[in-house]
Amino acid sequence: WLKYAEMEMKHKFINHARNVWERAIYYLPRVDQFWYKYSYMEEMIGEYTKAREIFERWMEWNPEENAWTAFLKFEERMGEVENCRRVMYRYLEAHPRLKTYLKVAKYEEKNKNKKSARELYERTL
Repeated sequence: WLKYAEMEMKHKFINHARNVWERAIYYLPRVDQFWYKYSYMEEMIGEYTKAREIFERWMEWNPEENAWTAFLKFEERMGEVENCRRVMYRYLEAHPRLKTYLKVAKYEEKNKNKKSARELYERTL
């Protein structure tokens, strides 16, 4: 799947590559690399809305933490603070671990939201 989609992208057949990625994530939704590459392709060609939709679909599968981190970084690159916050709290719901609580609290601190950060630190205890 990877080589086929990359060949289509290399020859600038974007719609063909999309079809390949769609089939790949349909048949193998737990293979994170397909989702990463597909969303990356859309971001590189400037289709930010499509990239966001791909991430949203991916998050429905409740992937591992690296996938959530990739989505968060995408939203940060887009400058979408509220979307990033929304994704961060969904991430917290999907992975309610100490590490996740601390990550979300640090994010709130970084964005000058001290009240939310304090609440998260208290919930962590």
